[in-house]
Amino acid sequence: MSEDWYTLRRYSLDVTRTDGVTQRLSRVDFRRGDRVAVLLYSPVAGTVVLTRQFRLPVFLHGDPHGQLIEAPGGLLDEAGTEEAVRREAEEETGFQVAELHEAFTVYLSPQLSTERTHLFTGVYTPGVRSGPGGGVPDEGEDIQVLELPLHEALEQVLCEEAADAKTLLLLLHARNLGLCTP
Repeated sequence: MSEDWYTLRRYSLDVTRTDGVTQRLSRVDFRRGDRVAVLLYSPVAGTVVLTRQFRLPVFLHGDPHGQLIEAPGGLLDEAGTEEAVRREAEEETGFQVAELHEAFTVYLSPQLSTERTHLFTGVYTPGVRSGPGGGVPDEGEDIQVLELPLHEALEQVLCEEAADAKTLLLLLHARNLGLCTP
């Protein structure tokens, strides 16, 4: 365990392969808890809300600023998925979610982590905020809020050296469903 942030365990197990042979595998499980993320969208304005913040892996891969564009989200923290996604959206963006729709649940690193990410879309009202957003400073968050037309958001994420997978999935999902067609 590392400072109550995650648990790392090594497993050895026998697995029967498709050819019928049993093979001993050694695997590592990085456990941190499930997460949520939401793509806030306005069907009237044709816009979505994303965030930009520092991410250490982005910095370690050579981006001098370490900034990544993402859909708002975070850990469940003992809450249900809907409660957590509403909390995270408001903390990070200042927008409240009017309508919330579950999109899908994904494993983003199944080779390493048991973490599942529950992805949602949610309707927001442009110009109506309950707070400034920007995250929780005591948790080291310094989040920039981006309100963009869907096509521009998708273009910006695809122009990143490496895109955030959950954000790309949600943007493509919104485009495919026509969620931001004013």
